[in-house]
Amino acid sequence: MRYLVIYDISDDRLRFRVAEILKNYGLERIQKSAFIGHLTRAKLSSLVVDVRSVVVDDNLKIFPLCDVDYRSMVSIGKEYTEEPREGVVFY
Repeated sequence: MRYLVIYDISDDRLRFRVAEILKNYGLERIQKSAFIGHLTRAKLSSLVVDVRSVVVDDNLKIFPLCDVDYRSMVSIGKEYTEEPREGVVFY
């Protein structure tokens, strides 16, 4: 199943950490605070556990997207491309 993950996280370190978690699950960044990708039920459950361990006071939502809804998407403007983060280190 394909999932859309969006979040509103104010802390830079936490936001970077969440983005790395999502990337590690194979999700693709489509906007600064939005990722999309396919997850099995097991991977989804694992992702939820991992994200819950770090997101406490902020907000993250995971939406399932069926193929019909995904194909009905309307995209306006340039596609998002992630800029390289050279020299940025978060601990």
